[in-house]
Amino acid sequence: MIILGIDPGTATTGCGLIKVDRKKGAAPCLIKYEKVVTAAGDEMCDRLKKLHDDLSRIVKEHKPNALSVERLFFNTNIKTAMTVGQARGVIMLVAAEQRVPFFEYTALQAKKVLTDNGRADKKQMRRAVQEFLKLAEEVKSDDCADALAMAICHWHKVIK
Repeated sequence: MIILGIDPGTATTGCGLIKVDRKKGAAPCLIKYEKVVTAAGDEMCDRLKKLHDDLSRIVKEHKPNALSVERLFFNTNIKTAMTVGQARGVIMLVAAEQRVPFFEYTALQAKKVLTDNGRADKKQMRRAVQEFLKLAEEVKSDDCADALAMAICHWHKVIK
């Protein structure tokens, strides 16, 4: 089974793919991670189209069995919430177009799965993702580490 985790954004969207053996006790392994980056000067519709096109390419290339996205929680910055919400809409559209089951988890859920601490910071999460996937080095991008954490969280909640 392949799980695509996504940390949504309009400037940068983190994507992380893991492969999971459905046998009890089998740990996930990394396939790859990458960022979808859009140009700040572009119109929002062009940025969202790039996100759609790049995510569609990733889904077609890797054929994930599940797409796991960070559920948003914003209590201060409405503008950020709106733009990230637009990115999430594009992600849901790609999932629907490609017929990939869509799941969402909060950052708190992923932090608890990986660190047993719902208040873990970005550095702790990068380190936890590295250790969990037995990577030689830490994932440098917070967006990609968060995306991998979403994929791991789905594995933990549904498959493990």
